Amino acid sequence: CWGGTGANVVALQSLLRPWQSVICTDSAHIAVDECGAPERITGAKLLTFPVADGKLDPGHLVAAQAGRGDEHHAQATVVSITEATECGTLYTPDEIRALCDTAHGHGMRVHLDGARIANAVAALGCDVRDLTIDAGVDVVSFGGTKNGMMYGEAVVFCDPALGRNAKFIRKQSTQL
Repeated sequence: CWGGTGANVVALQSLLRPWQSVICTDSAHIAVDECGAPERITGAKLLTFPVADGKLDPGHLVAAQAGRGDEHHAQATVVSITEATECGTLYTPDEIRALCDTAHGHGMRVHLDGARIANAVAALGCDVRDLTIDAGVDVVSFGGTKNGMMYGEAVVFCDPALGRNAKFIRKQSTQL
């Protein structure tokens, strides 16, 4: 994709239907800095949780289950976290794994906005895989521009089946 907003939109739209929602923090990049693009283009609602440190915990995911199955409520379907967070804090591999386990237990998928994932890997002294595939993340927006590229972001589907429609979504979102 051309940039971070486009990568996040393509990743999220690949996992969502318009009546569904994305759980994220109130400081998440997708909620604050993307001019409403994720909601406009995916048609899905962002369910934001206020947090002081920029990090969701499994309790937020459980709380988002209110209204599950009720057609009057957007259905919590995707969890989106950012590594490193917009507050400069870091999720440990164990924290990401706990979020993924809780999300998957409720039939949700996990998106990781990895715009600053290289910084997190360096600070935590771990491998990218520890924060993504091995922790249970389903799709990653990998930030090329914040890691020295002139332009370009990668959307990485940890389970390739989740990206079966991504080429169409990418084209329709003007990211090809």
